[in-house]
Amino acid sequence: MAEAISFVILLGTTCGILIGAFSQPYGYLKLPPLCAAVYAGWLLPQLWQLRGQLGNLDVTYLAILNVFFAACLFSVHIGWRWGIGAEAYQLARTPVRVPASERDIIRVTGFVTLVAWSMWIAMGMRSLDERNETMWSGPLTIMYFFFNLKMLSMFLSTYLLLRFKSRIGVILFLANVALYFPLVLVYFRRRAMLELFMAISLAFWFARRALLPRIAILLGMPVGTIIVFAVGALRALARGDGTLEWRMPSLADISAIDFWSLTPFVSDQQSPEVTNAFYLVRLSSELGYHTFGASSWNRLIFQWVPAQIVGADLKNALMIDVDVGRALVDALNYSGRTGSTSTAMAQAYVEFGPFGIVFFVATAYVLGRWWVRANQGSVWAMALYACALPLGVIMPTSYPIVVLNFMLLYGGALWMTRFMMTDSSGERRPHRHVVREHFDVK
Repeated sequence: MAEAISFVILLGTTCGILIGAFSQPYGYLKLPPLCAAVYAGWLLPQLWQLRGQLGNLDVTYLAILNVFFAACLFSVHIGWRWGIGAEAYQLARTPVRVPASERDIIRVTGFVTLVAWSMWIAMGMRSLDERNETMWSGPLTIMYFFFNLKMLSMFLSTYLLLRFKSRIGVILFLANVALYFPLVLVYFRRRAMLELFMAISLAFWFARRALLPRIAILLGMPVGTIIVFAVGALRALARGDGTLEWRMPSLADISAIDFWSLTPFVSDQQSPEVTNAFYLVRLSSELGYHTFGASSWNRLIFQWVPAQIVGADLKNALMIDVDVGRALVDALNYSGRTGSTSTAMAQAYVEFGPFGIVFFVATAYVLGRWWVRANQGSVWAMALYACALPLGVIMPTSYPIVVLNFMLLYGGALWMTRFMMTDSSGERRPHRHVVREHFDVK
């Protein structure tokens, strides 16, 4: 009974946030409803499949899992509201700023686009065998890490095109679309699909106040759910000729896939992430196993301290000796499927127990502040929000500090590029006659 009630709480929280936010025409541009959409289209189907195995699971820990899933999603909603309120209060006390000039935006966008293309070309020059390794290592990992700046240049180039309609804007936009073309239509990278959609959608909103019809968003959600679970089959088609070279599948090949059979509603093999989450919550609840931030610290060190430069010994010395996977095997004789995640919610629970919701509150708080500032005309806040939003959306499927980890890259690159290539901060204090544009940002 407790498990059923906890599942209803989770379902109600998800539906409540979705319905409440999507009642606004631009709800699909905000973090809480997008996280709720991930819950509805990715988490709940897997959880439903897992609930079919109740006879083999301890329902007590499944109930804890349900409640904590709901708490994390509600924390995103609370953090968002706090962030919006804090930034609105701050803006009320400070003068409005004039948006960055077209020249400054062109300079920043051009430089970041050049970096992204340089990384793409450098990766292409590596051997085919190295690029097809399951786990990359060495210089390739560094190249790919900085290649992630493509999201920053994709948004800025789209905004530049829509806002100023310049020839250079068209060139920069096409250059960035060309970077995303193989990622979306050949490699079928889910994050790249989300980034491209959010970059274009946010650019239309900030530059033109243009929105997709809500009916299109609602119809697209189930389509997106099916695609997410079918990515493995799509990638298999892209490499289906038996060679190491990837190719774009034909429409006939794609239409031959039985997409529905790949969803958790049909296949009992499509819930590895939630299964991992269940055992992590059980490990923490039953044995009191917590890492108290060690896992997140190790993530930062792994991402930001290159062994090629500082040496493997120093890098290993900076990391804390903690192995959650080994603890699962030793204590519960459980080993997750290779390549599957364990959800940010479960990892947050392993870190700090119920207090793991702090990851979600903090993330939503920061994005809420950027959302308000972006809607007041700050181009750089727009760029930060555009880069952070896809990370916040995939956060439930990934790990708790994924936004912090990558925003150090985006934010650092944006700050350094502005410092080097713009005439000033890019957003100058206006004269008294400048009028603030008012609209609801909540």
